[in-house]
Amino acid sequence: MITEVQLPDYYQLLDVQPEATQKEIDLAYQKLISKFDSSGEKVSSADQPTLKDQIETAQEAYDTLSHKEKREAYDAVIEVKKGHVASDEEKNTRSGPLKFLGVKENAKKPRHQNVYQDFFGFSEKPFDLTPDPKYLYLSPKHKEVLAHLVYGLQENNGFLKIVGEVGTGKTMICRSFLRELRADFNIAYIFNPCINELELLQTINTELGIPGKSKSKKKLVDVLNTFLLEERSKGHRVVVIIDEAQDLQPNVLEQLRLLSNLETDTEKLIQIVLIGQPELDKVLAKDGLRQLRQRITIKWELLPLNLEETRGYIQHRLNIALGKGKVRFSRPAVEMVFRYSRGIPRMINVVSDRTLLIAFTQSTKKITPKIVKAAVSDIGGLVPLESWSDKFWKLVLPSALVAGVAFFALNFFALPDFKKNTPKGKDISTLIQENPMDLTAPGQLVPRVPTAAVISPASVVAPSVLPKTEIIEPPVPQRRIPSNGPLNIFDPEKLVTYLSSLTLVESKLEAVKWILEAWSVDPEEMQGLSVSDLEMIKEDYRLSSFEVNGTLERLKNLNYPAFLEIALPNAQGTKYLALVSIQGDTGVFGSVDKIEMPLSIIDSLWTRKAIILWKDFENLPESLRVGYKGKEAIWLQKNLRLLGYFQGREALLYGPKTVRAVKKLQRNNSIKDDGIFNTDSKLLLYNLLQIYSTPKLVTQ
Repeated sequence: MITEVQLPDYYQLLDVQPEATQKEIDLAYQKLISKFDSSGEKVSSADQPTLKDQIETAQEAYDTLSHKEKREAYDAVIEVKKGHVASDEEKNTRSGPLKFLGVKENAKKPRHQNVYQDFFGFSEKPFDLTPDPKYLYLSPKHKEVLAHLVYGLQENNGFLKIVGEVGTGKTMICRSFLRELRADFNIAYIFNPCINELELLQTINTELGIPGKSKSKKKLVDVLNTFLLEERSKGHRVVVIIDEAQDLQPNVLEQLRLLSNLETDTEKLIQIVLIGQPELDKVLAKDGLRQLRQRITIKWELLPLNLEETRGYIQHRLNIALGKGKVRFSRPAVEMVFRYSRGIPRMINVVSDRTLLIAFTQSTKKITPKIVKAAVSDIGGLVPLESWSDKFWKLVLPSALVAGVAFFALNFFALPDFKKNTPKGKDISTLIQENPMDLTAPGQLVPRVPTAAVISPASVVAPSVLPKTEIIEPPVPQRRIPSNGPLNIFDPEKLVTYLSSLTLVESKLEAVKWILEAWSVDPEEMQGLSVSDLEMIKEDYRLSSFEVNGTLERLKNLNYPAFLEIALPNAQGTKYLALVSIQGDTGVFGSVDKIEMPLSIIDSLWTRKAIILWKDFENLPESLRVGYKGKEAIWLQKNLRLLGYFQGREALLYGPKTVRAVKKLQRNNSIKDDGIFNTDSKLLLYNLLQIYSTPKLVTQ
């Protein structure tokens, strides 16, 4: 039985269509609220809702239509009220979104593109195999390819060639390149090269919008030549891009070469870009195509991604699919994806997609190597890259065994037995002690006089005979070993001595570990942390850096752990030290050890520069200021109200009331009161609100 639900027509209330976009809904809601503001408080009749009720209904309509699942549930209820009767099969498969409206779930849930989309909160499938240009990840390799394409077209080179292994992103690069071209380019894009010469000319003409149905190659070329001359007179350029060019027949390639002969006295009229797999080089290596090879002026190879690029690629696609912070690949998991995908973007997509599916079945949003391994096993047929340990077991260890066996054989069969030649009852060490040799004179071996013997004046060698050599042993740098408990330091000189035993990089890595630990990062994930990993902190842990220049009071107001820049005296360099917590006049610091010391100790060493790692939980715009319109303004107003700073009705507009509330928040916490909700204000608000889990610098 379908529950009767009395719901107003939210679309009619906001005056939007059922297929309205979020932007249209925002504008309609703002327009409706402005009408309420201008109407004032009017006395309502008994049969009409009050102004307050109307505003609440409008707010409810906006919230429902702005929330994806709520909107789907509302649409489902509307279908039921219009007379849609569900079948038994539909009734058995109902679930989910109607709970937001407080009604029984008696409507069919709309289908989604993949099963784990809702679980991870994606707007779409992040690792789809379709080459969507918006997912283009510009690694250094991809940037170089794009740069060569742009350069080739700007310089009006005749032929350009780009090759890459299957799945490295050639088509993605090509489509992104086409999308970014200016309007003064005419493009003929051929993605199915399995054609003959006539079909090639017909396809090029059709793609350029000129007659291309003729079966005469001469007529097709004449029409094309006339078109090229007209475009050149207009300042336009014509480009033919052929994808999967390795499938072109030699006679078709020769036809392309002939097309490149269409030129004026000073420049080419048409440019041709060949994009294909490495087999394209084998095709072009044939003797009959040597003239074409000579005309290829720009050539480039698109290589697979390395480990760091693979990590960035995965995070980039998650961010585009609005999955930032909703699922996290651990560092070992990314390394396993890299090994089995070999850095090829298409295989990264295959492995990552199956990994997310398995994570969904296990109801976890943290991707571990175990989950990736299960995905690889499920896919089957993937051969991983060899690691250093694999190479060791395959090469170094067998070589060491062979060398050991050879040495044993040499020792057993070839070396003389010294025991046979030594006096009876004396071994080699005894003989050496009885007849020590003096090695001070180069080229001579002279028995050294025993200590107890009498030394005559004649036996003393003149000082001028022996070279005077002073051997100074270089100090061996000692790696600091962590102590069992916290260190207590009460003297600045001891702190200088402590930090001078670390390099700049070591001190920075040790400090970062303490800050990450304050953000509840698993210590196992920080093992083997390197300098290159510091650049990936934002992607790996959703943490951004904020540089602060000021005093300890400012750090206390922001109330986040930070790592401090320390300048050691006597040109001993710069080091970093994590400030983990403050209690009264004492601070807890982090380096190789946990250090407890008075805050006054660092006063003469700290450069007043500190770096805070923080998390933007709501992915807010870089700054919110007067005139901004959007849901973020309502979010800010609601949370400022919780802290007692904002009064009045929430609205999409960042208006004077919001500015006053933000200024009051800033003044009360000793930060610049400009009314702009920027990074330091975000840090402050997240820290003050109890619903966000942030580490605290000042402990009570």
